[in-house]
Amino acid sequence: MFSSFSEIITLIFLGFAFVYPFFLWITPLKTIDKGFYRFNLGMCCIVGAIGGTTFHFLNPDFVSEIYLWVWFGAIMSITAIYWNSNHINNLVITSIAIFGIVTMIQVVNNLTHDFYSYGVWFIVLLGSAITAAVFFAMILGHWYLNVVALPIKLLKKATLVMWVLLFIRTIWDVLFISIDSFVDSFGISHSIWVYMLQFEGFLLLVAFFMGNIVPIVLNIFIWNTLKLQATQSATGLLYVSVLSILFGDLLYKYYLLQYGFLL
Repeated sequence: MFSSFSEIITLIFLGFAFVYPFFLWITPLKTIDKGFYRFNLGMCCIVGAIGGTTFHFLNPDFVSEIYLWVWFGAIMSITAIYWNSNHINNLVITSIAIFGIVTMIQVVNNLTHDFYSYGVWFIVLLGSAITAAVFFAMILGHWYLNVVALPIKLLKKATLVMWVLLFIRTIWDVLFISIDSFVDSFGISHSIWVYMLQFEGFLLLVAFFMGNIVPIVLNIFIWNTLKLQATQSATGLLYVSVLSILFGDLLYKYYLLQYGFLL
């Protein structure tokens, strides 16, 4: 895993920074203070800078790096413009995020050139969206301590988005694991379900448990907690969900880069 650590960090950090701004549609400026936008845009800049730095040291092609730094310049510029502004246009932020998705495809092609496919793009972006969604929900949960009478429906929307993304991920993973197979060093083909019960595949089983099962179970508790208007308790559960999803995504990325598993 450590041999792929830089690639894993690059995929997680850049994917997060590229996808995260889409979730700002859940909280229009009229429903929340501008400090929320300031914090989240600033966080995207920092996370993107870390991911961009690690990507640079992986010796990517020139075009991909140009794409990345154009995106970074755009997100930095719009963050600076909107920092003290009372008029924030989500369409502008989204246009930069869309360019970020195009950039992410370039990044993915650089890091996974041995098994280039649309499936790789899909699963990397889906994993990034899930990670971004749970962080967004957790940060939004904290904002209920800062803003008086913030509508509970905002956090419910964020939780619903997590539900949708987690179900898509779980359905995809179950189908892929059921259909695909793994060929060991002796040339013997195994079902991935069987492989997950072997020593080499045990961490993939852990990834499925931490990245799919645990977050779905936690989401049930989070949703029921929100019905009671207990935002602080829900935020505490979201902390656990963040750790679980991050750990699962770390392992999923390892198996993607090492074995080409689209999980």
